[in-house]
Amino acid sequence: MKVNLFFEHFPAFNQSYISDMVELLNDESSVDLEVNCLKNSEYSSKVSVKVAPKYFSKRLYERFNGFFAKSYKDLSYWEIKWLKEKLDVVHLHHSFLFKYFKGISEIEATKRPKLVVTLRGSDTYLRPWHDQRWVDFYKNNSGAIDAFVVMSNHQKTYLQKWGVSDDKIHIIPASIKTKNSKPKHLNSEKIRIVSSFRMTWEKNIEGNLRVVKYLIEEGYDVQYDIYGRGNDISEAYFMVDMYNLHEVVTIKGKVENDVYINQLGEYDFYLQLSKSESLSISTIEAQSLGLPAIISDSGGMPETILDGVSGFAIPFSEPELASKQIIKLINNKELYAQFSEAGIKNVNKKFINQIEVKAYLDLYKSLF
Repeated sequence: MKVNLFFEHFPAFNQSYISDMVELLNDESSVDLEVNCLKNSEYSSKVSVKVAPKYFSKRLYERFNGFFAKSYKDLSYWEIKWLKEKLDVVHLHHSFLFKYFKGISEIEATKRPKLVVTLRGSDTYLRPWHDQRWVDFYKNNSGAIDAFVVMSNHQKTYLQKWGVSDDKIHIIPASIKTKNSKPKHLNSEKIRIVSSFRMTWEKNIEGNLRVVKYLIEEGYDVQYDIYGRGNDISEAYFMVDMYNLHEVVTIKGKVENDVYINQLGEYDFYLQLSKSESLSISTIEAQSLGLPAIISDSGGMPETILDGVSGFAIPFSEPELASKQIIKLINNKELYAQFSEAGIKNVNKKFINQIEVKAYLDLYKSLF
């Protein structure tokens, strides 16, 4: 089966977990895989990646092929390439890249590759509310897509709000490499809490900081580190100052994923009270190393944990409740160890690369 994965750029800094999955998919003997992308990446991959040529080269290619073959007229550079290569599946990993194969989607289905689009969150929950192009995409063009891939059951339900048919939506959660972690035990007097996310309003930066503030007010010795970057990072600095948490909170900023993972196991709890989220790969990574996860019940977040078993899912507007759940585990070290072990098992059962790759292979085969 000839499969093409189409990205904006690959590999991406904040999505190294996708690169791991793609490399594993590339090892499958039943798949002849190629990756296309629009932009160069500063990161390398073991997979063959073809980057879009310069604008005038693309236009020349389009005009030349459109002149000599009517079937290629008005098609984009990539669409012509995909038809010439007689691909079986073209899989977009950025939904608004659909504009690059709008022409090919209008060709009779038996004469073109199957078209798959992965949606990762903001393209489902946020952008359609303020950008008519996304509404039009789902309402007018989703019928030409053979399959949509979403991260969670909640995202699947929400996507149907925009007019996408239930039978076209497939749930394939993002995944990580398998780890052979051992359960953690809470020994230190200082409680080390960590978060990792894009610094945007959806991540509820203030809510997370209020959890830490409540713990300090209850007399606990806390260290809180936040990893990530984003347009709203200034809010993090401002709220740290507002709550006088300078001695407690460190904003780590952008850190290479391997460096972050190596440090992650040193923490005691993972915290993320997001307001909107299709899934949280950071929550999955934290559990894989035995950290109990204190997260919100927004979107697909609760689907990443075993609520009350490997972590707690709490309304994002209730940071004091989140702090009480952390205290519950601090004061019961045996229960903490049980949560740690349950988190590791949860990830290994549902969120490892091999499971995601098998799900994609099954999906591709089901389209024929």
